[in-house]
Amino acid sequence: MKSVIGITGCSGSLGKTLLKFRKNKKFICFTGDIRNLEHVQNWIKRNNLKAIIHLAAIVPIKDVDGNKKKAKDVNFLGTKNIVDAIKRSKVEWFFFSSTSHVYKSSITKISERNKKNPCSYYGKTKLLAENYIVSQLRNSKIKYCIGRIFSTTNKNQKKNYL
Repeated sequence: MKSVIGITGCSGSLGKTLLKFRKNKKFICFTGDIRNLEHVQNWIKRNNLKAIIHLAAIVPIKDVDGNKKKAKDVNFLGTKNIVDAIKRSKVEWFFFSSTSHVYKSSITKISERNKKNPCSYYGKTKLLAENYIVSQLRNSKIKYCIGRIFSTTNKNQKKNYL
């Protein structure tokens, strides 16, 4: 029996890469709008998801700075909707793709012990989401992981990403 894992952000760089490694997993991509709580709740319930990998976000700094409201709505409020929905579901495990932008820019090595002081508005939206996840899931039965991704690129990435 294949594990069923829900994924947001399947059309992005990380999502497309992850989908190549299906092997003994069944991935169900979210195609709705994570800013709509009802869409998120219906997706989780309809697919009886036990795990979610949340990759959806507005990432390119130019796009984030060009529309800060939309960036906050997707990066924070969309994540909030997913967390609120999984608290009322059978989801047992949740992965959130965060960013190194939650830290202050530094020329020295950064570790998880570094103070979180976002170096961009993108980082601020992701830190808001991280804080919400911890506040809501810390004392729940849902296991969660926040992965702070530092940098990725691939040959298919859009030019405006960099």
